[in-house]
Parts: sequence; C-alpha cells; structure tokens
Amino acid sequence: MKRYSPCLFLILVFNIPLFGQQGYEKGEIHDSIPVNGAQKETFALYLPQNFSSQELSSIVFIFDPSARGVAGIEPFIPASEKYGHILICSNNSRNAPYERNFALANNLFNHVFSHFNIKEDEMYASGFSGGSRLASAIASLTNKFAGVVGCGAGFSGIKEHMPAAHDYAYVGLCGNRDMNYKEMVENKGFLNLINFNSTLITFDEEHRWPPQEQILRAFDWLNLQKLKKKKPIPTDKLRAQYVKDYELVKQFRAGERLLFEAEQLERIIKDYKGIWDIDSIETQYTALLKSKLLKKKLAQLGKTLEQERKWVMAWDKQLREDFAQPQKVNWEWWKKELGKLDKLKDKENTEVQNMVYRVRFDLFVRLYSRKNELIHAQSSAQSTFINEFIELLKSN
Repeated sequence: MKRYSPCLFLILVFNIPLFGQQGYEKGEIHDSIPVNGAQKETFALYLPQNFSSQELSSIVFIFDPSARGVAGIEPFIPASEKYGHILICSNNSRNAPYERNFALANNLFNHVFSHFNIKEDEMYASGFSGGSRLASAIASLTNKFAGVVGCGAGFSGIKEHMPAAHDYAYVGLCGNRDMNYKEMVENKGFLNLINFNSTLITFDEEHRWPPQEQILRAFDWLNLQKLKKKKPIPTDKLRAQYVKDYELVKQFRAGERLLFEAEQLERIIKDYKGIWDIDSIETQYTALLKSKLLKKKLAQLGKTLEQERKWVMAWDKQLREDFAQPQKVNWEWWKKELGKLDKLKDKENTEVQNMVYRVRFDLFVRLYSRKNELIHAQSSAQSTFINEFIELLKSN
C-alpha cells in the first residue's frame, strides 16, 4: 500500500497572500470556478454576507463523493452565515484513488490560498461518504486543520490517514438509517479510547448529506472547542451554547427519543465538565442509564447491530462469489434471503426497521459500486448479473 508523506500539503499554509478575490456576490453559490493552473478542474464557492476581502476569513473545504460542488455547499450555508466561513467544494474530487484526490486537493488549495486571506487556525475539512474519508485523511496528513466534520463515513483505514496525536477536533455526523451507522458508532469508541477530541451526532436520516440543522450542530460544537481554548474562557458565550445544547435534551425527552437524549447528555458532560457545576446533568444522565426503557433500547440496538454484521458479512461473501461466477447465481437463495429480511421490517421495533433499511441499502451500494466499475463492459455476464440484481432489489 502506498504511503503518503505528511508534508504533502505544507506549501498550502506557508503561502497565504495579502489580497482577496473580487467579483463574487456574497450569499450566493458560484459554481464551476476554474482552478488556476489546472486543466478542467473547477470548484463551487460560497461567501457569507459578512465576508470582507480585507480581513482574514475562516474556511471549510468540502468533498462530495460524486464531485457535486453545489450539492456539497448547500448543507453548510447556515453554518457559513453564523460563523463567517468561506465554503469551497471541488467539482472534480470524487470516490476515487486517494493519490488522484490528493493531487486535486493540492491544486484547489493552491488556488484558494493565492486568492483569499485565510486564518491559518480556522481551516476546516468536511465530506460525505467517501468524501468524509478524504477530509479526515487530509487533516491527519497535514495536521493543519482546526476541525473535521465527517458525514456518513469514518476513516480510510490507512494508518497515515487515521486520527492520532493530532490537534484537530473531529465531529462525526450519521443518520440512524445510514449503512455506515455501525461503523460510525464503532469509530466513536475508538476515538474515545485514544482520548481524541471528538463527538458523534446521530439523527433520523439515511445515507445522504446531513440536513443543514445537523451541519450547524457540528459547527456549534467545533466553535465550542475553540472557545474552551481561550484565556480567559468567554463564559457568556459558553453559557449561550450550553442553553442551546440543553434545549435539545428537553426536545429529545419530550419526544421520547431516549438514544438521542442519552447521546446529548453525554456530550454536555464531556464538553462542560470542569468549566462549571454540571452535577444536575450527571444526575439526569445516570438516572437515564438506569431506566428500564433506555436499557431496553440499548439492548435492542446492540442486538440489531450484531444481526446487521452477520447479514452484511454473509451477503458480501455470496455477492463476491456470484460476481466471480455470474452464470451460477442461485436467484432463489437471494429471493429467500431478501424475503427473510423484509419480514423483519414489519416489526414494531424501530431499531430493527432501521437495521433492515441499512442492510438493504448496503447491498444497493455494493451493487452500484460494481456497476460503475463495469461501465465500459456493459455486455459482460457480470454486468448482466448486476443489472438483474438491481431490478430484483427494486421489485422486492
């Protein structure tokens, strides 16, 4: 496996100019801006209303797995307006080899840093799905970013791309019907184990860019981490964020969203402990953990995640075998398996219903991934197998 030098992007933070780019309206998404010195490479740009070319600005580099600049920027607009972040999203970076994406990112960074005044300590990276893995890889290789917002996927699995003794803060965002939900939950445990400054925000959604309100929650948390480093700590601003955080607890409690309530209480304790007295929050959290309803929910979640692991492993194994020998596919086996899974979604257990959705979507993604690999071999037996399988899933 190719190793990437941590010095890959160092030029980007030592060549910040003293002038800003002119000619782009604030508060609008500008698509297909050419990257200087790079053939057929473009990006989308959003400047917040308070942007000034004469002042240093914070920035968010966004990576969409399908190279959709506008689609990548839209979820971040409220956060951009609240915190003054410039938004940049590549129209070329997509799910592809990291070496290719690193080269595209370098070109994009060099363009941006030669046209905008950027605060070196307020650069953020974010992405969705494969773009999330790319964002964390870039942050880990450079250690020059203040934070990462990873949406719908964790890390690449390559050692050099993993968070370790880095300075950035990491926010995971994941819907509870996202096929990578289990991965993100496990990543939370890993990051807690190595005492990495991180949090995981889960919500009702499937595998797609998070809604704007969830992206804003992520940047509220990142801003809180920045405030906590200031001396003296601006307690008035922390208090305002604390009030907002606890309002969410009350909303989850009123809606009997126990898992979200527990997650939010845990986050508040981690974020504010040592700053002021949060004994009442700890008491609420302890009582919730002891409640029969939450214990039941956690047990259901644990059981369904284990079921999900078994389904995905078995189906992935069979899919690999069938892809290798498409002429020998046992369609009846697949129909029975899909039938077994679909029977589960009629249960009233919400965690089981979420699991069924995740397993089916995981299979869809695996099939479409292979379909894309065969784009230039549409007449092959493998391509026919994939097309028939996709139709089976649509009709089932």
